[in-house]
Amino acid sequence: MYQQHLPPIPDSIDIVGVWARGIAQAERPDLASDAERVARALMAAAIRRTKRGQLIQTRIDVAHDSLCIEVHDPGGYDNIGGFETAELSSATTSFGASGDHNGHRTWAILRWFGEAHHDLG
Repeated sequence: MYQQHLPPIPDSIDIVGVWARGIAQAERPDLASDAERVARALMAAAIRRTKRGQLIQTRIDVAHDSLCIEVHDPGGYDNIGGFETAELSSATTSFGASGDHNGHRTWAILRWFGEAHHDLG
């Protein structure tokens, strides 16, 4: 498991993207590009929900054929999540979100599918 805490500022989007790509490159190189794109989308949404002075927790869990990227922020329910969902659905096998008095959690699983993952055209 990899974990970091970032402030809700625009620079955190770049930081988490580079961080996720680096972890994926070391652990699951086939998922590096998607890991960066998903991490950036999750962080951008988390920044909208987080107040100045609070921190956003990011986490990546590695399995033999997948990465799970999770972002937890202290914000609550977010009804603007359309962009977040569209971005995740194009790069993940599954994703979800939940929110309550403890904050908002979004996660996405990226999985490598071997030869079926490659463009046959």
